[in-house]
Amino acid sequence: MKLRLHGTQAQVTALGPGRRYAVWVQGCLRRCPGCISPNTWDLDGGYERDSAWLAEEILRQDPECSGITISGGEPFLQAQALADMIRRVRKVREIGVILYTGNTLEEIQKRGDGADQELLEQCDLLVDGAYVEALNDGKNLRGSSNQRAIALTERYRKEAEEYGTKEAYVEFFVHENMMRMVGIPSKEMLRKVQQIQW
Repeated sequence: MKLRLHGTQAQVTALGPGRRYAVWVQGCLRRCPGCISPNTWDLDGGYERDSAWLAEEILRQDPECSGITISGGEPFLQAQALADMIRRVRKVREIGVILYTGNTLEEIQKRGDGADQELLEQCDLLVDGAYVEALNDGKNLRGSSNQRAIALTERYRKEAEEYGTKEAYVEFFVHENMMRMVGIPSKEMLRKVQQIQW
């Protein structure tokens, strides 16, 4: 199944416990004001990969990689392909999954979409809700205080309870032709990063 991606990053620690493989999907219809990644909105942007290819890429990572964090864009626009990718990884390695969405859990459940349900069944922790710029309080693992961390399995129940209780942080990864900031910065941190002269 085809996935439209914005980017991926191995060895991430700012988006959940342990070392994680981060996946940012391409395409979002919500377009929240103040969104940190408006370049993920375009449904035709990014690049296309097969879900099997992405699963193999994740499995090639260090065996200490304990989880996948999926964000966007809006993952539920590509629910079936993401569920397929996660199933393929879990056939080989037991791995935790955190997923960020602009939808609320109730909105997803109300739609009654089979592909949405498939993806929910593959997730251990759901961080839900639209980003609200005025509610960005600079706390860990969330963009704004209206967003919730919902433990869908026991795997990250403790982390769900600690969600939003610590200061947010970001990490930087240098690639051949770019630098990627990973994490959810506070408004102050984002302002400082934007002032850097590259």
